[in-house]
Parts: sequence; structure tokens; C-alpha cells
Amino acid sequence: MTTGVLFFTGQFIMAQKKASDSIKEKTIDEVVVTGYQKKSKDEVTSAITVVSAKSLSNFSSSTMGTNALQGKAAGVNISALNGKPGSGSMINIRGLGNITTSVGASNPLFVIDGFIVGNDQRAQDVFNSINPNDYENISILKDAAAAAIYGSQGANGVIVLTTKSGKSGKPVITLSTRIGFSEKIKDINFRMMNSAEKIDYEKKMLGLGIAGYQPWTDTDMNAALAQDHNWQKDILRASAIESYQVGVRGGNEKSKYTFSLGYDSDNGIVRNIHAYKRYTGRMKYEANPSDRLSFGAAVGVNYSMSQEIRDRNNSQNPFRAIYAYNPYESVYNPDGSYNPTKQGFPVLEALKNNPENINSLIFDGNIFAQYKILEGLTFKSQLGGYFNNIRRTSKVLRGSYLDGVLGINGSVVEQNQNRFRYTNSNTLNYVKKFGNHSFDLLGLVEYTEFKNDYISGTGRNFSSPSLSELDNASTPFEVKGFDELYRTFSYGAFLTYDFDKKYVFTASVRQDKDSRFGKNNVLSEPFWSLSAAWNLTNEDFFKGSNILSLLKLRASVGTRGYNNIGLNLNNVLMNGGTYGTFPTISPNANYGNSDLKWEVTKSQNYGAEFGFFQNRLRGTVDYFIDQKKDFILFVPNLSSEGGAYSQSINAGNLKNKGLELSLSADIIKSKDFVWSVRANTSFMNYELNKLRAGESERVVGSINMLREGEEPFSFYLVRSAGINPNNGNEVYYTKDGGTTEIYNANDAVLLEGKSPLPKLFGGFGTSLSYKGLDLQADFTYKSGNYTYNYMTRNMLNYADGTTSNMRADAANYWTTPGQTDVLPRPNNTTNAPGGITGLQTTDRFLQDASYIRLRNVSIGYTFDKKTIGESFPVNKIRLSLTGQNLATWTKFQGDPEVSVGSGENQTGAGQTFINGAFAQYSYPAVKTYLFGIEVEF
Repeated sequence: MTTGVLFFTGQFIMAQKKASDSIKEKTIDEVVVTGYQKKSKDEVTSAITVVSAKSLSNFSSSTMGTNALQGKAAGVNISALNGKPGSGSMINIRGLGNITTSVGASNPLFVIDGFIVGNDQRAQDVFNSINPNDYENISILKDAAAAAIYGSQGANGVIVLTTKSGKSGKPVITLSTRIGFSEKIKDINFRMMNSAEKIDYEKKMLGLGIAGYQPWTDTDMNAALAQDHNWQKDILRASAIESYQVGVRGGNEKSKYTFSLGYDSDNGIVRNIHAYKRYTGRMKYEANPSDRLSFGAAVGVNYSMSQEIRDRNNSQNPFRAIYAYNPYESVYNPDGSYNPTKQGFPVLEALKNNPENINSLIFDGNIFAQYKILEGLTFKSQLGGYFNNIRRTSKVLRGSYLDGVLGINGSVVEQNQNRFRYTNSNTLNYVKKFGNHSFDLLGLVEYTEFKNDYISGTGRNFSSPSLSELDNASTPFEVKGFDELYRTFSYGAFLTYDFDKKYVFTASVRQDKDSRFGKNNVLSEPFWSLSAAWNLTNEDFFKGSNILSLLKLRASVGTRGYNNIGLNLNNVLMNGGTYGTFPTISPNANYGNSDLKWEVTKSQNYGAEFGFFQNRLRGTVDYFIDQKKDFILFVPNLSSEGGAYSQSINAGNLKNKGLELSLSADIIKSKDFVWSVRANTSFMNYELNKLRAGESERVVGSINMLREGEEPFSFYLVRSAGINPNNGNEVYYTKDGGTTEIYNANDAVLLEGKSPLPKLFGGFGTSLSYKGLDLQADFTYKSGNYTYNYMTRNMLNYADGTTSNMRADAANYWTTPGQTDVLPRPNNTTNAPGGITGLQTTDRFLQDASYIRLRNVSIGYTFDKKTIGESFPVNKIRLSLTGQNLATWTKFQGDPEVSVGSGENQTGAGQTFINGAFAQYSYPAVKTYLFGIEVEF
């Protein structure tokens, strides 16, 4: 007998195959990890999606686990922060979590083997530090019935990772390796000028009298044409990827263990740096020394090293340089030094001589002990935590080009940060059955503490050109540091009542105390949930049906909280300084709010799970409403404390509504050949119902707006009315709907229905297997989201062409009366007050960022014992070929999968980050090819 496992959106169906042509199937009593408990599938009343490790295993080892989840679960919108190896993700479960404009603000809560890691970007780093080869499965808890038991942490959903455990039997040893390469995806829907095109463009601009363009002699032009080359090939490369993993699993009836070690390397697509390396190890042990006592421990370690690029909109960014450098400018000067080009900066030299490195060490671990006090009554205590040390070093080497510009004789910045978090959870679980009645009551007490310390030192003026450590800097420049701490204490209960696996009711309640909130609101309101499920196919009148094999109806309502906030929004902090030689102290400009409290999400969910023809066709449907209130809003220029002060307050509410659908089918299912298809999709609607008293709208950043009654972060721009066909001038709509040829930023208006938030997203794919051969393909898609394309504006803007290369279609500008579908005439100097020239910030460059992407294709062949022989000391060998991001269909001009537009302008403290708001030269997505070998002994 052989056994195969079929997976789709949280539903596992076990098919048992006999040697005869007839195939019998039966549904096993599946187990779903809900966080604090494990439940059979029949007992689950909430919206939970389970993703198997197998469906994530085909991705590059430098693809973080959160990114690999993209398109795998309905209602879960994930995009990589950018394409850099080791980059994290932006994750929205069931829409926008809140309106906080910082990276990670909408993160779900992360849980690893029952250990609560947290719901901030630090927690995502810990989650992603675990090698995906160590995953068993991931449960995504989406509604209040599933997440309310996490109280103040579960407002944006919960991602529960279960790592691999040992199995009874002789040890199984697995060796796997993958090698391959990646390259930047080709520019989509545009092309840059070559040397001949750019020189011709410059001549025309000079002829139009545009300042900054220089004349070309025939000699200079011929020499420049001979230099024609593609800067993308000079600055970028195909990366080298390698991954090695060894794992051991085994055990017996009393104890089980698993152990793994891994090494991953991806040097990235930028020359002169090594983008990412990591070393991982993980150990898990579980024991049952008696019928009453069980205990276990899991420990993981991750050490990663990365070299960074300057992710900002200037000439130090290699991804701007590949477009800005002119194709007729050489890489090197005649003397062999790097050519700074018209941009005035040699980025290839800077990648060597201005290194920036991040080394990160993460230890995570948890231990638990469980004791059966009486029949049905069990006590469990668990202690889990992580330690994360991050060291960041930035250098400007003495004698480098940037050193010459700055005139500092070299500099070094050393930053060191230690993060430590632990959680102690204690539960008392009572389970009792009376005939067809079953009760499950769980009581919870939990304590969490988090500490963070940071120190940074900057030195300049190196004593020796060959030494660049902080101790060799003869001029101390700056020292700074801080310590942070918060604590939470929680208690709650979770009740499940089940009648004969037909009718299931659950209820939960939890209350938290958190030191991050104001002294008047340290204790939260109770977070609660109620839910019910009806397993219709367990009813007598449905038994024996040859058509309907599964039908379960679910409904839930409840509240959840949000505590992913800054550690000192509630406190009045003091800043030290100097006045001359005298020390001074003054209140911090962010004035603490002693009344600050939790954001609260009230959720409703109505869903169904169904299967037909012995679950050959199966799926889920869910409709939800999430009403978020009291979200935390940063208010600048707080009037009560004077214009210099700001404060964070609770204000307003936000509503997310949506419909989630998932469907899979086994089209062909025979002894040797299986073909299945799958798809999931989510329809989203967002509305900002209220901002704060006395304020109905506000501009966020420079091109987005929050306005009551509209989608959050809708774009706020001056509208282009095209061009005047008679003179070629660009025409703009005024705020009141008129037209003008004079640009005025005050004519910006909110563009209804146009925001960075997708209205539709999901994934679809297919799997084939024939004997030892298997094939899998997955697509992801988004629709209805918009991104402002600053890159397009720069590449078409004639005012930038004096020093930068241009897109080929920049030459398609107005030249003759009657033309309309062209760019405005370049020599218009009257389109803005003060004679500002060039293309202006209008909705001309706001682009539909909808796309469909071929995310992953994998083909493999498995040689089992039947093929390699029973005497050969190997259980199986699998060979595979995998490709990622192989094709993209979009109208967007560039990479449409935008999250971070410009890292150093969005992701720092106090900066404004709106996921997908604009594109501006961040690390692009890459196309990856991998060859893999896996051997099991």
C-alpha cells in the first residue's frame, strides 16, 4: 500500500491506494494547530488556512518563508519588501491592518511551536530566520474566533509555524543541496536609449534652447558612439546561489528528535558585494516518560551576513545608476580609475570602498512540560524566547571617491543592538465527554518581557589608509544609545462544546496589561469571541451521499487588540543636550499620552467548507467584516502643548470587508497519474469611516491622503488634462475642475478609488505527477492597486537628460500642432510659477500596478527503492529543476510588485512608509533558476 497526501488551503485529504485498479478514499481525522491547542478539522469553527511545507519547498533558500507564502492562502496579501536576498515581507491578512505608516505596522502575530514571538518586524525577522526546510506546516488564523485568544496581539491575524518533529522508527537522514543563479527581471514595457539615440536626443534638446545640454562635435560623437554599452551589464551580474542542508529525524514511542544544519549563500545581482549568507541549525526533542508526563524543547540558531547597497534616490544607488548613466560613458577613465560620469559618482568604486555590512545572530528556543493531573485535566507550562544581536558597520574608506567629496579622511559607524524577548505561558486544560457531548475548557495565564539596547559610535579621520576600524579613527564624532523595555501580563479562557462532531460552539475571552500604553489604560478591555459550526455531512441524512462529501457552515464574531506600537508613546521623555559647554535637558518633541489605549478590531466571519465526489472537488468560501476603531494616530503640532510638540492619540475607525474563495480539484486521479488544479482569490473593500474630531482629511507623505469615506491612502495629485495640441504645453485640471497651463501644487485632489491597496489578489496553480515524475506551477496576481512611478517621470523628464540617460520614448514629444498622444514640448518654461521646467508631479505617472506573475515552476523526478534497488543504502533520490518569477504580465512600466520604493527615505525612524505607494529604484525582483538534489537514507 502507498500513501499520498493531497493539500489545499488548510484541508488535507489522505488517499490510500491499493495495487488493484479500484482506489478507495477516506478522510482522516486531521489535526489543525490553532496556537494554544490542536483541534481536529471537524472541531474548527474559525477561518484557518493551513499551508504545507511541501508547497513552500521549491523556493530559493534566500527567499524568506513569509515571501514563499505569497498566493498560497485566500485573504493573505504578501509582497516582498524588495528583491534583495534575505528581504522580509509586507503582510496584510484581510486587508490593511491600520493606518500607521511604518514598516511592519500591519504584521500578524507570529507563533513558532507554541512560542509567541510577537507582531512587529523584529518578530518577522525571527520567523524568517528558520530555514524553510525545517517547516512542517503553517496555520494562518484569520478571524476573531481563531485569533481573539491572543487578545491584544491578534488584531492583524496570526501565523503559526509548526516545525518538523521526529518520528518513531529508525533514524531518517536527509541530505539536500540546491545550486543556481538569479538575474534581474527584464525591464517591462519600456526601453532605455542607446548611445546614438541619446546623442540625437541631446542635439534636439540643445536646438530647442534648453539649458544644460552641450554641443557635440563630430569627433566627440564618433568617440562616444564607439563606447556604446549597457550599464546594466557592467553594474549587475547573474548571482550565484547555493544551499546545503542535512537533517536527522527519529525516535521511538517514548521520545522523538529532529536535528538539522544548513548553509545558504546568494551573492546577489550587484557586482562587488556579497548580498547574503546564513548558517542555520535547529534541534527539537519531545519525550513521554510516563502516561502523565511529557516534555520537550526546541532550539534554533541563525547567523546571517549581508552586504548592503544604498537604497535611496541618488547617484549612490546602483539601481538608479543602471538607468541614469549614459551608454556612451565608459566604466573607466584612461588612467584606469573609475569614471564618475555626468552623475558625478562612480557607483562601482563605492560598492568596493564604501562597504556596509549587517551581521545578525538569532537564538530562538522554547521548552515545555505537560502533566496530566487527573483524567481529562492537564497542566502545561511553556517558556519561549529569542535573542537577536545585530551589528551594522558602515565605512567610507580613506582615499575613496566619496571620502574626497566629504573631505573627512575616512569614517566608520559601528552600531550594535541586542533584542531579547521571552514569554511564559501556563494553561490548564479540562476535557470531558458525556456520550455525544464533549467539553474542552482551557485557562491561560501569560507573561511577556521585551528588552532592547542600542549603541552607536562614529569616528572619522583614520590614522592609516590601510586601517578602518573604530579604534583607528583619530577624531571621535558621535556616540549615542538607548535602552527600552516593556512587559505584558495576560489571562484568558477558551471553551469548545461539541455535539457528536455535528454542532460545535466555541467562546474565548482574554484581558491584557501592557506597559506600552498610558498609565490610565494599562488594562485592556476584554477581548472575546463566539463562534459556531455545523458539520452537515456528519448528519444521518447526508451519510452515504455519492456527490456531497463535505459541507460545514461556520460563523463567528469577536474582538481583537493591537499593541505593535512604539515603546514610549505613553511617556514624556527628556532629551539631553548642550548650550555652549553647559549641559541642558528638555522634553522630547513627541509628547507622551497617558490615556493611550489599544486599537480594537471587531470581526464578523461567515464561511463554508465543501467537498464533492469524495473530495475530488473541494473548497472554502468566507465573507468577513473587520471594523477597526481607536487606531493610533500621530498628531503633529499638538496645540495644547505648543506647536513644537506632537503626540500619538486614539482616533477614528476603519472598515475592511471582503470575500475569500478557494477551490481545488483532482482532474485525474489514478494509480500512476494525478493531475490537480487549485486557485484562491480575495475581493477587498476598504473605507476610512472616521479620522479624528475636527479633522476629516490629512495628507500623508506627499502624494497620499486619508479622508473620511474613502480608501485609506488614496492618491492626492494634480490631474493632468493631457497637452494643448496647438502649442504642446501640458494642461492641468484646477481643484475646481477647470483647466490651466500653469502648474500649481495646490490644485492636487484626492483620486477616488485609486490607492496602493489591491481590490483583488490571490494565486492559482496546477500539479502533475506520473510515477516518479512531478510538475508544479504557481501563479500570483493582484488587481486594482496603483503605484506612483517616479522612475518613469525621471526617465521621461527632459530636464534630467542633461546628466542622465533617458527612456527611448522620451523622444516622442510634441513637435507639430495637432499632436495629442505625445509628451509635452520640452522647451516650455512657463508651466509653473518661478519658471520651473520639466515634467511635474501629476497623475500622468500614476500607473495601474495590477499583474499576473508566474511565481514558481518546478519539475522533479524521484528514484525510489523500486528503481534503485532494495540493496542500495538509499531510500530515495529526488532531482529537481525550479524557476521563480519566470514571467510577468502587467501594464505597469517596470516591476509592478512594489513594496518599498526607496528604503532610506521610507523605512527609517520617523519616516513615512506606505506599502506600494511609489517606485523609485529599490532592489528589483529577480528571476531565479535552481537545480536540486535530495537524498534520503
